[in-house]
Amino acid sequence: MFIKNEIWNIWEFIGWIKPDIRSFLPGLAFILLINILGALMGVATAIASKNMVDYAVANQLNLAGMAAAIFAGIIIINLLMRVWESLLSLRIVESFSNVMRQRIFKRLLDTQWQPLSAYHSGDLLTRLTSDVDNITNCLVNVIPGFFYLGVQLIASFLTLLHYEPKLAVLALVMGPSTVILSRVWGRRLKHLHVKVQESESSYRSYIQEAIQNFVIIKSFCLERHNHNVLQSLHEKRMEWIIERNRFSLAANNTLALGYWAGYFLAFGWGAVRLSQRAISFGTMTAFLQLVQQVQTPFMGLARTFPQIIAMIASAERLRELEKMELEKNEEGLPKLKSVGVSFRQASFYYDKGKMILNRISTEILPGQLVALVGSSGEGKTTLIRLLLALLRPCEGEVCFTECGGGRYEASAATRQWVTYVPQGNTLFSGTIADNLRSGKADATRAEMEKATRGACAWNFIQELPQGLDTVIGERGHGLSEGQAQRIAIARALLKRAPVMILDEATSALDTETELNILSSIKDLGYRCTCLVITHRMSALSICSRVLRIKDGKLIEELKNSDFEEGVRGAKLLQWGN
Repeated sequence: MFIKNEIWNIWEFIGWIKPDIRSFLPGLAFILLINILGALMGVATAIASKNMVDYAVANQLNLAGMAAAIFAGIIIINLLMRVWESLLSLRIVESFSNVMRQRIFKRLLDTQWQPLSAYHSGDLLTRLTSDVDNITNCLVNVIPGFFYLGVQLIASFLTLLHYEPKLAVLALVMGPSTVILSRVWGRRLKHLHVKVQESESSYRSYIQEAIQNFVIIKSFCLERHNHNVLQSLHEKRMEWIIERNRFSLAANNTLALGYWAGYFLAFGWGAVRLSQRAISFGTMTAFLQLVQQVQTPFMGLARTFPQIIAMIASAERLRELEKMELEKNEEGLPKLKSVGVSFRQASFYYDKGKMILNRISTEILPGQLVALVGSSGEGKTTLIRLLLALLRPCEGEVCFTECGGGRYEASAATRQWVTYVPQGNTLFSGTIADNLRSGKADATRAEMEKATRGACAWNFIQELPQGLDTVIGERGHGLSEGQAQRIAIARALLKRAPVMILDEATSALDTETELNILSSIKDLGYRCTCLVITHRMSALSICSRVLRIKDGKLIEELKNSDFEEGVRGAKLLQWGN
């Protein structure tokens, strides 16, 4: 039953890997051809060495010299082929790994955010690196080696059968026992491989989080604690690695014992036959090489099976990622310049017993600047994630609207109408211009200047050594929090999307700068619908409306008459009372 399941797993794996490997099949076929020729050359060297010894013993030095030349020629050709194979294998491994990573990475980008967020980034990184490497190495190096061993086994056996049939049959009978033993070890090795990969994910994840939070570690004097935790993870990882290696060594030594037993038998058999003058010294030399070439493939095959099992285990870890549900991405949406937002009886909960948003309803008309307020943990971020289609409502609907009455359910496609400035520092390493082009890939210098002026960032950018070409580090290293926030806002302005979301995007700015930025957004020159999450009362004065989330409900707070136009346009419906 176990063998049947593995065959089915391999069949499924072939179907899964086929789209990625198809373009590399010619190169893999060439590698396979080199391996087959190498196996045949191994048998040819045994025959050439036999002739060289026999001719030398018979004092036929000319023929012995020719045999030696052939022997040397075969070795040189084999070495050149191996160099060629190594270079080709390296190129295919790197290209194939990249294709697989691009495929999985693209799948992750298209996957729904909620199930994906359950995986630690360190675990995802391990799967995209270590597990992909396991698969590509096995397909490019191990599988062709499998055929090499098969050809070597057949060719060596037939040659040995020609010289000494009984010894050939005996060597062939002893070999399969090693393969049978490897099948017994296969399941345990697969389990150990998965455990090693999981411990590697935990180890990497902790290092990654620690590096990202050095400020917290230092400020709370957690250096020793983090060092001890990392050491504990290392020890756990080491336990699994040692356990896997101990098991592999036990298996390999058992196989080696069988191999040397066969070699010793061949040596003894040859010595007896020499004493009986039944064979020549050259034939004895060939015996030793051919028996080795019959026994070695069985050992190689026995070691190949666990590697194939490890490859299947790594593939299962990658396929697990591809089983997550994809985002809904409607095509053919119009390019709208004026967009509103609509929530109709939208509810969301992570656990059904604890409602985060409870049947909220509101209409935000195009061009309105709306503040979203509420205590921490009330659901402001959840509401934004629903609007960005990172989450889907458990009940009700979240839509974008247009003046003509069209309604479009929030999806991955509707993000083209949204520009977003999240909390915290969200800049990438690279130049300031590179970060700005995330908002608009073909942005000109003039457009960047206009956007940074609107975000009150142009003055400090001009004072930097290279201006827009100044290189900043990971997460905006080299800039203050306030400067990083202003560049992120400028990046959002460059997109010129009809809907803008500012999630505590001005928290690191002074009140005057914040009001100047909000005024710039209000006077963009087109009807930009803006949703501002803020805790500052000063920001509320410039907003058309104020919506408060409390106890899962969405409540509108009244504004002064200065903003009656915004209030008249609002159509707030309170449900679920």
